[in-house]
Amino acid sequence: MADGYPFYLPSDARRLFVSEGVVRRVLNTARWATSAHLLELFGSAAGSMVAREVACQVTLADVDAARLAGLEEQAKNSGVSERLTVKQVSLGSLPFADGSVDGVLILGRVAMGLEQTAVTMRRLLAVRGRLVMTWPVRVGLSPAKASLDYWQQRLGQPLMLPRECLMAIEKQGYEPETVETVTDTELDEYYKGLEGLLGKLPAAERAHARALTDEIAVHRDAGNRSGVSYALMVARRKEPGERPPAARDGG
Repeated sequence: MADGYPFYLPSDARRLFVSEGVVRRVLNTARWATSAHLLELFGSAAGSMVAREVACQVTLADVDAARLAGLEEQAKNSGVSERLTVKQVSLGSLPFADGSVDGVLILGRVAMGLEQTAVTMRRLLAVRGRLVMTWPVRVGLSPAKASLDYWQQRLGQPLMLPRECLMAIEKQGYEPETVETVTDTELDEYYKGLEGLLGKLPAAERAHARALTDEIAVHRDAGNRSGVSYALMVARRKEPGERPPAARDGG
């Protein structure tokens, strides 16, 4: 099942990691300048917020032309249309030059495998550019075995802890900076919203939603405490031979 990328999500679903609070924490870490050019894959309303807060150029890229049209209209209503561009893309061949963006954001969506995402996006990043990406993780002391088995089959590899994901990204040429995960309560509310949407999907989309339906079922079967969550990670592109950063604790 490990070839099921990108993870399906209904176009009108409430996304994880696109709230104002999360976006502000990302901006506090990345500290992009007004001269920055940022790319958000699977564009969201967060892209308009970033364009407004940083006053920089943001490209929202998606495979769905209708969704992009809606985001373009949102940008006009938010007064940031001059700083925001929408572009329909194929994830298999992203049409952006090497080193052309200062940040890649993938908020609440899983585009491709963990290491593949790190490698693919590093090529697009300029020196000191940031990757902000979402990935499923193992959390808690006693995750449900059925949940771990399900996710291992789906990903084609064992589910990792957040710090292990950061270490995997680091090996692909990054300096890990921050990671945050969704709480059980937040995840439960997220899945409740998705359940309402999945019941209304047209027949043509139901086959695409099968993995998402199974994901929610695994969560419910574990009593909403599966020991699996989603993490948002921020990592800076690191150059070969770069010295490690100074200790953050002053020691």
